[in-house]
Amino acid sequence: MKIQKTSIFNKRKLLLALSVCSLVSCSDKTNNYGIINSDKSINYKNAFEFLKKNAILNFHINAEGVQEQDSKWIKDADIKENIELSYDKSKELIHSDAISDYSFVNFVLPYKVNFSDDFNWRQMVLKNYKLPSNYTLNSEKSVIESVNYLNNKLKDVKMPYSDPFPQEDYWSFAQLLKENKGSDIAMVNLANYINKANGLPVTIDYAPVWGNVNGGKAWNALVLNEKKSFPFSGGTENIGSFNPSRIINSIKDSLHNSYTITKVYRRGFVPDTASVYLKYYKTLSKMGFTSTYSDIDVTDQYTKTIKYNVNGFYNDKTELGLLSVFCFNKWLPVAAISPKHKQKIFDKVGVGALYLVHTPESSGKKSLFYVDKTGKLLSFDKSKKSLISISQVESVAERMKNLASQHKNPADIRLLAENIIHSKLQDGASYTLYRFTDGSWEKQETKSVVSNKLSFKTLYQDGIYLAALENDTQINSKRPFILIGGKVVFI
Repeated sequence: MKIQKTSIFNKRKLLLALSVCSLVSCSDKTNNYGIINSDKSINYKNAFEFLKKNAILNFHINAEGVQEQDSKWIKDADIKENIELSYDKSKELIHSDAISDYSFVNFVLPYKVNFSDDFNWRQMVLKNYKLPSNYTLNSEKSVIESVNYLNNKLKDVKMPYSDPFPQEDYWSFAQLLKENKGSDIAMVNLANYINKANGLPVTIDYAPVWGNVNGGKAWNALVLNEKKSFPFSGGTENIGSFNPSRIINSIKDSLHNSYTITKVYRRGFVPDTASVYLKYYKTLSKMGFTSTYSDIDVTDQYTKTIKYNVNGFYNDKTELGLLSVFCFNKWLPVAAISPKHKQKIFDKVGVGALYLVHTPESSGKKSLFYVDKTGKLLSFDKSKKSLISISQVESVAERMKNLASQHKNPADIRLLAENIIHSKLQDGASYTLYRFTDGSWEKQETKSVVSNKLSFKTLYQDGIYLAALENDTQINSKRPFILIGGKVVFI
């Protein structure tokens, strides 16, 4: 799916909230915030202050579609009820160390799940979805079994699938039940509500942009501690059978059936007041950023990553440096740093993808590079020229993704996938080669397929290219490939 998020931050409201939050310090260097005592009991006073304080920089969308600050609407009684209900359901897990204090504080205790204006959802959820009273929650295994039990209950709903739209992330639990339809965004939100109400530390992880196909994806994660989590897909796939990087879950072919992960963020609750996403929220939100100042970068929990240092490339006067991925025929940012504020390293950059480092200004310095699967960084050499000869014109992964989106649960999806994996170019078909230059596609030459191969005559510089049928007028919807070091790599 394509990850979409409507900008919900009003400039005047956010600046006012930030000024207040700076006085009370919304972020804390510890993971516990003094909420769980040494004997595993809860400190109600600290828990109340924690939720009250962090409501300042959390926002919701009301029934009229208007953005409002949580702290101006949530009542003290709402906060107290959330504390009591959340701890009551998680108490056994906390005392047995089945979940960490960090997981409870960040993913069970908070009064909100998404951008809904409903702060009293726990009791309603428990009336519809509740773990059996004979469940003993005292181990990692029991936590996983509990999450899978609730997810099986959610599967029984058989909610009809619909195309995603932003309102799904604003719906309360009651609204989700009323709509009884939605995309995977609706399903992961439902799973989030259900698990949190039962005291299980579940949240939403999402890949804003894949590295080898257009779009991104959201799923759920059971978070046992800062380093250990288990992915699952709300209402469809359980822990143990779900792999978020697999395009079609029932097909095990990892070579052709895998997304390339560039970034994965985890939806959190605690605002980071030092975050670049808060300091430059206005600029970044206009550029389509999906991550916020309370999200947590967990890319390294899903794939091999590297660090990319811009020290020497950008100086201390550079306000923003952006890391972008090519998607839907344009560069979409997936991470940001501020060299001006001593941030010189893009951390946790996923391997196997093409990236562009740039600034918001079109006139700023740019650096294009590819990170191979081993983590080796490859640069584009404009002095090198090579022949282009290909046996496909678009990545198999992109075609597999399109198959998955068009055929939700067909019995013959495996056969259709096999046909895609083993497909060949048709002899005699004519294709035109395009080169991506200054934000647009420039036509190069047209050749015909011979012996299932498409070979172009001219020597070409390293760069980004695309091949489309000669009379194809929809080239902007195609996925490109790169020529780097004399080799063709489909992205």
